[in-house]
Amino acid sequence: MPILKLRNMKKLICFLGFITVGLLHAQSVENPFTLNGYINSDTGTVRLILTGDSSNYPPIHFLTIGKVKNGQFSFNGVLSYPLSFRLLFLGNKEYVSDLFYIDVGAQTIRCHVDSMREIPDMNNATMQELYQFKQHHYTPQTIQAYTKKHPDSYMAMWQLARMLSFNYNPNLDTAYAYLSDAVKMSYTGARLFEKLKAASVLSLHHVFPNFTLLDRSNYPTKLFTHEKSNHYTLIDFWFSHCNPCIGQFPQFKQIYQQYKNVNFDMIGISIDDNQNIVNWQKVIDEHQLPWKQLLDKNGVQANQLAIDTYPRNFLLDNNHVIIQKDMTPEALNSFLAEKMHKQKSSFSNVP
Repeated sequence: MPILKLRNMKKLICFLGFITVGLLHAQSVENPFTLNGYINSDTGTVRLILTGDSSNYPPIHFLTIGKVKNGQFSFNGVLSYPLSFRLLFLGNKEYVSDLFYIDVGAQTIRCHVDSMREIPDMNNATMQELYQFKQHHYTPQTIQAYTKKHPDSYMAMWQLARMLSFNYNPNLDTAYAYLSDAVKMSYTGARLFEKLKAASVLSLHHVFPNFTLLDRSNYPTKLFTHEKSNHYTLIDFWFSHCNPCIGQFPQFKQIYQQYKNVNFDMIGISIDDNQNIVNWQKVIDEHQLPWKQLLDKNGVQANQLAIDTYPRNFLLDNNHVIIQKDMTPEALNSFLAEKMHKQKSSFSNVP
């Protein structure tokens, strides 16, 4: 399962009482909210945690940590529009909810510690919309109809941001275009526009950008040293604490060893920050990764390209054009085996 890397956060769960993220995009009207909660545990601690990339959120200045007393808790503050959260409970059990939306006004949330990662029971308007939305299987193709019918939906805006975090699809641009100006001009709406524009660079049939990164000796180096190559190249984005990323290395090593001399290459790009550079080097050495490894320190380039989930990879042709994305080791092996078989067949037919 891909991991969502939260910008400027060392852990998925932020154990701070206040969360302040992003820069102020525009002055928006803020309205008060109250969230009264109920959980089947007498005491414990509850925390509101962000869902997805923290840069999608406007500045949040309300308290995001609370105490459970007699199975009840509450949060209050001000919002400009509905925001997406998960609820973390620490007590006799550890519980994390699925995502939910806090809306303006008064609302209640009911959680059960045995219902791990399920959508909690809530009674605000945005959650009622989410319950209806979840009854259908929406894709980048079909969500266009939803945003066209519901242009004022902040829930749809958040769903677009979630879809984009996993993969860019041109249909997301069309779906975004149907949103109302008010939604687009929200902090999250403006960030979504920027990310859609950035992510389009990495769509299929586009040339992969040749940016400058750091090698293992901390020297700046271009991703590609030549305008063209004579092989397929897999660009693999990862970081040193991403278990799904590291879990693929043994299979990728087998594939690399099998095809490295027959028109295939790999380049690894880590987004580790300064504090984890040693870990990055350690993982490379421990797994004896034989392909080129580069560092996108703090994920600067990845962030500009709207890469939020890991592992992410891009298969390029000899002109560095993206021809496949997010390939599993099995899919990559099948692709290369087929291409090499066709190549051998064409050679054998030469008189």
